[in-house]
Amino acid sequence: MNNISKLRTVLKLNAAFSALGGLAAVVAGPWVSQHSGIDHVTLTRLAGLGLIIFAVDVAAVSRSDERRLVRDSLFVSVADFTWVAATIALLAAVELTSGGVVAAVLLALAVADFGGAQLWFRSRLVGSEEAAIVTA
Repeated sequence: MNNISKLRTVLKLNAAFSALGGLAAVVAGPWVSQHSGIDHVTLTRLAGLGLIIFAVDVAAVSRSDERRLVRDSLFVSVADFTWVAATIALLAAVELTSGGVVAAVLLALAVADFGGAQLWFRSRLVGSEEAAIVTA
């Protein structure tokens, strides 16, 4: 499997993970809010909707032509690391339940892994012989 295929695979996994998380937040908003300590179901559902929209965009990037793939995968990674930073801010500002803290930390770690893997495979393309083929 070449680096382009690996990058596409990580993006597809990121999209699936985001879609499932978003769907859970939208469909089970009251349960998620209650068990995480977030008092506003509407905010939980809006975050879920945002994740679904993000997932659709990430899936589109994963299927795009190689030039767009290399370019836009960077933006996906930036969005992933922004999610991690927002999670840290949330943990500092909001008193979550212990289950909410564990879930937030685990989700942030998974998102950081996606962002890091995307950057790793993208970096293997930028300036490589494989990238030369892509940009030719």
